[in-house]
Amino acid sequence: MEALLLGTGLLLGAYVLVYYNLVKAPPCGGIGNLRGRTAVVTGANSGIGKMTALELARRGARVVLACRSRERGEAAAFDLRQESGNNEVIFMALDLANLASVRAFATAFLSSEPRLDILIHNAGISSCGRTREAFNLLLRVNHIGPFLLTHLLLPCLKACAPSRVVVVASAAHCRGRLDFKRLDRPVVGWRQELRAYADTKLANVLFARELANQLEGTGITCYAAHPGGCCGSDYKQYVFGGWAWAWWCISDTQRLSLEVMTILCRCENIETSEGVPLFVTGVAQVKIMTEKELLAVACEQFLGKNVQDIKNVVLQTLEGHLRSILGTLTVEQIYQDRDQFAKLVREVAAPDVGRMGIEILSFTIKDVYDKVDYLSSLGKTQTAVVQRDADIGVAEAERDAGIREAECKKEMLDVKFMADTKIADSKRAFELQKSAFSEEVNIKTAEAQLAYELQGAREQQKIRQEEIEIEVVQRKKQIAVEAQEILRTDKELIATVRRPAEAEAHRIQQIAEGEKVKQVLLAQAEAEKIRKIGEAEAAVIEAMGKAEAERMKLKAEAYQKYGDAAKMALVLEALPQIAAKIAAPLTKVDEIVVLSGDNSKVTSEVNRLLAELPASVHALTGVDLSKIPLIKKATGVQV
Repeated sequence: MEALLLGTGLLLGAYVLVYYNLVKAPPCGGIGNLRGRTAVVTGANSGIGKMTALELARRGARVVLACRSRERGEAAAFDLRQESGNNEVIFMALDLANLASVRAFATAFLSSEPRLDILIHNAGISSCGRTREAFNLLLRVNHIGPFLLTHLLLPCLKACAPSRVVVVASAAHCRGRLDFKRLDRPVVGWRQELRAYADTKLANVLFARELANQLEGTGITCYAAHPGGCCGSDYKQYVFGGWAWAWWCISDTQRLSLEVMTILCRCENIETSEGVPLFVTGVAQVKIMTEKELLAVACEQFLGKNVQDIKNVVLQTLEGHLRSILGTLTVEQIYQDRDQFAKLVREVAAPDVGRMGIEILSFTIKDVYDKVDYLSSLGKTQTAVVQRDADIGVAEAERDAGIREAECKKEMLDVKFMADTKIADSKRAFELQKSAFSEEVNIKTAEAQLAYELQGAREQQKIRQEEIEIEVVQRKKQIAVEAQEILRTDKELIATVRRPAEAEAHRIQQIAEGEKVKQVLLAQAEAEKIRKIGEAEAAVIEAMGKAEAERMKLKAEAYQKYGDAAKMALVLEALPQIAAKIAAPLTKVDEIVVLSGDNSKVTSEVNRLLAELPASVHALTGVDLSKIPLIKKATGVQV
């Protein structure tokens, strides 16, 4: 009975929820046209968030889908643009579990979007875990992430007032009891998960209420909304290659083929970059990818469709890219490099079909032809080129054969000439060696022949050296004799010149003294005068004698010092006396007459000699020959 009552209660509750939330739910009112407004909806790639974004897009608003998965977010944006006809639906990455991602989203949004009118915090989770920042994942995604995002975007909301902030909470907040001491504790078990979920929803409600209080009067309205009941769930389970449990009449199950699909692509009369129409056929092998996120995208796109419908979608995409690529290539590039052409098609089409959850396994070009004989003309040209190349190859082969034959003959002659050169070189080396030996023999022979002469020259050199030594000894003896002769001459000069001069000086002195006495006796009146004159004359004579003696002494020292020069001086000094002795017999001659012919120079030479001789002797010795009566008389002879 109790089980029956419990079942009846559950059915009645389900009926009330369905009836009042789906059947009797009033249609959405509010502003009908949102053009020029910008709305941000978190978690808008599925469920209530996606339906909210669709309604906003239908009313003309610019909608930003803030989702964690890029593939699912871009796929949802594509669907919303197609369904609403509004191209102002974009995707921006946002992971509410990562505070750095929240800040990056806010920075990117504020730098790219000029305004923000509606901020809807729809994203939320019911399962739990822990993040790097230590708070449990439920609290991070459901409350802390939205709280930070609101704080970062609040200046933009104020600038665009009137605006609003909507926080999607839940009636489960009634069971929430915030305990700040256990916010950092791990959540274990389903009971703790339910309690943590209720706590996060309570935090949403409190946050919305406090935000509304603080923003009162700024033009920003804040709401905490209960999503209400609905048939179905956002929970989806993907099973491939296995089995799963499903409730009959409750769970919705659909199948999607993961087999490889073969698609035949055909493009007709597509003009290339040169304007040549071509027919191109290709074969593509595609399949739905099994990665969870990509499989979810494929399920959203193709669940409820058969394989042929999927093939048609992929076929249209591939043919579109094939046509666009054909228009950028030449016929030669398409026909001659088919692999590169097919690779280019795969690279261009892969991102588009990838956003549908489909992977291109292979794509090959099956056939390329035309109806204007362009390719056949290329074949004819190529055939002619091949024939031409063949003729050229034959000619080049014959030419190469002739060149090779000439090269062989040249190599033969080179080898022959090289051998002759080596023979001549060997002969030259033999002759050079023979000449070297002959040269050595001749050198030895010449050395033997010259040995006697060299020895004789050495002996002559020794003899000459002895003779030189003898001459040196003789010269030394002569020098000694000459030194003795100089001493003798010096003594002779002293005896013949100095002594007579001293005697003459003494004589003159004695005469002067006698003259002085005589004068004193003769003239006593003039005694004093005569005495003074005598003393003066005596002093003069004495000085002259002393000077003459000194001169003779110095001459003797000079004669001794200067050797041959002194001898020459003595000879020149004695020359007047010798001349006087020679000329003594002429004193008895009264007259000398010199006779000469017309051409004879004897008279003139004698006269010149007699005229120049006294002057030369006077210049050399200081002796004046012109005072000699005979020479004086001779120099005055008339010729």
